[in-house]
Amino acid sequence: MKAITVNPPDAGVTIKHVNYRKNGVKIKILENGICGTDREIVNGELNSAALPYKYNYLILGHEAIGTIMEDRVIFKKGDIVMPVNRRGCGRCLNCLNGRPDFCETGNFIEAGIKGMQGFMSEYIYDDENYLIKVPEDIKDMAILAQPLSDLEKSLDEIINIQKRMIWTCSDNTFHCRKALVIGTGTIGILFSLLLRTYGFDVTIANKRYASENELKIFNLADIRYYNSMNGYSFGENTFDLIIEASGSDANVISETIGFIKNNGILGLFGFIKRGDLTVSRYVLQNIVYKSIVIAGLINGQKPHFEMAINHLIQWKHLFPGIEKLLITDSIKIDDENKIINALTKKAGGEIKIKILWH
Repeated sequence: MKAITVNPPDAGVTIKHVNYRKNGVKIKILENGICGTDREIVNGELNSAALPYKYNYLILGHEAIGTIMEDRVIFKKGDIVMPVNRRGCGRCLNCLNGRPDFCETGNFIEAGIKGMQGFMSEYIYDDENYLIKVPEDIKDMAILAQPLSDLEKSLDEIINIQKRMIWTCSDNTFHCRKALVIGTGTIGILFSLLLRTYGFDVTIANKRYASENELKIFNLADIRYYNSMNGYSFGENTFDLIIEASGSDANVISETIGFIKNNGILGLFGFIKRGDLTVSRYVLQNIVYKSIVIAGLINGQKPHFEMAINHLIQWKHLFPGIEKLLITDSIKIDDENKIINALTKKAGGEIKIKILWH
């Protein structure tokens, strides 16, 4: 079958035929999503990328939806499904209880990234327990459920951390809470939409003017845009929550941490790509004095995929036309040059690009 393969830690990507199958239900892949992690692997920049045991190639891809090819116990032929991308180590307590996002050994495997063949192929074979059903009416935007599942888990984690205090407002909602999201890539935009769904007052920032497409999204969801090209000029104690989703320079943390209110939280999603962070003793004292939490955020599991599916259904009604704004391009698998280019470099204005197999 045709597949998109890489050979980490080496850079490069190839579309070729491979002889691969495993036990499980057969799924015909309909489409994949391309994300920044795929590009880091293709460009040889992700140190944690690893080949599956006894294979000399890695099938790329951890975002996919496909069609069940045969009746099984849980699913029927023709059902549209999305596979969960991270699998447990089989040893630690969290993995044994379906939470490899909190793997204690670090020996989890991850489709298309670390030790497990990915989903960028004509067919995959998988255990039904790792599949989530996709409703037909969100099929056009369902590919967003994988990155959104990571954010569902992240926000759930943030809310649970903040149960150390009374963090809901006097009406028991989050409407009085203010959030700053740094970065307007896929993660920043989806995180902002999710926060708005929960009622947060949201500002999203980037070091440039917003594109026309971005402004349409922000206007639909009542998200405030801030151009940080000349730095940040918020007052102290402005935000209850700051999410770093730009993956840019480490300095962005020192530039913004002073805007967090007492008992606030700084969430770090993704990987800072350059720079070093120097924190003064004054800032460290302030973190303690203001009881600020800094949390690393990554990876959602099956319950979070289901939450993501439900929110995508909701967004179609809350934000009419949002699917056409979030899916910025679709590439057919036969257009190999365009696919390789898309896997190598992010296009201007891109939010989510899909690869179409069938």
